[in-house]
Amino acid sequence: MKTYDSSLAPHFRQILTRREAELRAALRTAAEPAGTDGDAGAHEVVDFKDMASEESLAAVDEAQATHAALELEQVRGALQRLDEHTYGDCLDCGKSIDLRRLEAMPATPYCTACQSVREQARPAATHP
Repeated sequence: MKTYDSSLAPHFRQILTRREAELRAALRTAAEPAGTDGDAGAHEVVDFKDMASEESLAAVDEAQATHAALELEQVRGALQRLDEHTYGDCLDCGKSIDLRRLEAMPATPYCTACQSVREQARPAATHP
């Protein structure tokens, strides 16, 4: 298994910094109020299908913004671990994270085994 070493720090810092900028931009866009056309739409008749569609899109947008905020937190944590020279070590077991996993998910704080344990321990999401 190939693992991270400090010579790879600039590579991962570049990836993480770029992702941080992308996530910040996405969150700024999500926070902007929807554009309005003044009073042009004030007298339009809106049917229930349009309202349901708008509510569904709003729910998806909110879920995407929540996901982006969580990922941004992970990216910031990974950048901090780079600064502290602990990047590439699993936060749970302390073992080195496989380099292939870091390439696929640069912000991951856990090795595959520990991530699997965390996912199995997480309660299953319930649907109404």
